[in-house]
Amino acid sequence: MRTSSRTPEAGSPRLVRLWSLREDVLVEAAPEGGGVLLHGRWGTERVTDADPVTGEALRRMCLGPVSLENVLSEAERGAAERITGLLERFQHLVVRSLALEGGEHPLLSVVPMSPHAALDPHVPVPDRPVRLSRFAALHSDGDGFTLESPLSLHRVLLEDSDSVALVGALGWASSPEEIAAASALPRTVVLEIIALLVAADLAVTGETPLADSGPGFAEDSDPALATWSPVDLLFHTRSTTGRHDNDFGATYPSLGRLAPEPAVKQTPDGPRFPLPRPTLRQVLATDPPFTVVLENCRSRCRFDPDGTALTVHQLGELLYRAMRVRSIGSVPVGPVEYQVSDRPYPSVGGSHPLEVYLTVDHCTGLPRGAYHYDPVRHSLTMVNKGEEELDELLTVARTAAGTPTACPVLITLAARFPRTAWKFSGLGYSMVLQEAGTAVQTLCLAGTAMGLATAALGTADIDVGARAAGTDWRVESAVGQLIVGPRGRQLPGGSAPAPGGAPHFRSLDDPDWAEASVEWPV
Repeated sequence: MRTSSRTPEAGSPRLVRLWSLREDVLVEAAPEGGGVLLHGRWGTERVTDADPVTGEALRRMCLGPVSLENVLSEAERGAAERITGLLERFQHLVVRSLALEGGEHPLLSVVPMSPHAALDPHVPVPDRPVRLSRFAALHSDGDGFTLESPLSLHRVLLEDSDSVALVGALGWASSPEEIAAASALPRTVVLEIIALLVAADLAVTGETPLADSGPGFAEDSDPALATWSPVDLLFHTRSTTGRHDNDFGATYPSLGRLAPEPAVKQTPDGPRFPLPRPTLRQVLATDPPFTVVLENCRSRCRFDPDGTALTVHQLGELLYRAMRVRSIGSVPVGPVEYQVSDRPYPSVGGSHPLEVYLTVDHCTGLPRGAYHYDPVRHSLTMVNKGEEELDELLTVARTAAGTPTACPVLITLAARFPRTAWKFSGLGYSMVLQEAGTAVQTLCLAGTAMGLATAALGTADIDVGARAAGTDWRVESAVGQLIVGPRGRQLPGGSAPAPGGAPHFRSLDDPDWAEASVEWPV
């Protein structure tokens, strides 16, 4: 972290406002008609009223933050107001920085992240409290700090220890004067920084004076924000487009640095159990129609503790129908090959980063233990038979499912994160979660067609799951789970019992439709 270059002898140095263009902006003279072209990631802007002085100032701003006083000669000082007005017109391309006179580097820089980004800072009201937005996040990239928020179309680069300390002081609601009094920075600088943070929606101002009953902040009572946690809202905005400028999509960020993960994970060591394979002819002859399966698929089922036990043949058929690898191919990416696969459930670009683990409590034909599923050889490999891990996994699953009976088999979908991170920027983890949902749905529908009970779970213990599987949770971790067993008495929808008992549902189906949906003996 850069420390302040100020010394006690330096007094209160003057605030310097610096301007630059985003790093991805290129300034070019217009081929005809005069003016300049500003090429950026959101298109090209034509500045028809840019005279030579303005054009040269813009070109200097491509090289880094500059003060207009330093780039304009005495004879050109009259152009400062015109250039400032131009920068206001193209705010989405302009980076604002604040520095102290004589300083070696800026205190902070405000970077626009959207073509709709704009700032209109105002001096903060002295008696109104100010604080960081509860959605603001401060993180380090190893070379300083960045302040960002899903509510903001700007990010702020904190390039000096004094500016970081100032942001830290905004963790509590205080008046601007109190914050300025406690800061090592001059008062005018503190007030300007606060004004920029508020204008960028990274800090918020109270609606009432601090001395009143309490500093009310609008975001705390905003119904649109009431159900969002800061982590979830930031994840939502960064795994979609529109409110950030991060690289996004199939950018292959690790190409040339890391080898891509194979389409199918190497089978771990351990006892191997080949699984029976169903025949397509038998499945087609006995499967109910798809609509019947869909109408009979429920998110909560009661397993039959006294009926016929789940068998290895049923488990083998379920995994074969839903999770096997049907084919493997490859796509050339520069000097390497990126393997892809085809499976019964969809995956963007054929990535299929999911691994299947089974925690078996009781299944005829399989000993109790934790297994890894090989989707190519259609076999199970025992990776753990320790009673402690098995009991913990099964107990958590039974609690999450809201079932009083033991879970015959717990299926855990774990994602190999480097598999998608090698290819995708921004949306890799979001894709993993979407794929986990499609895989769970495929397993549930296949299980319902077979007459089995399935229940998708809303949580997974990633720590005990990694210990049971012998994996590093940072590299491969659970992202979806469901339990499967013999079908008992059907329960209505809902993922868990409501407080005080099971939920009650009133059917909204047309009687003819409801009757038709259960004609097949699922």
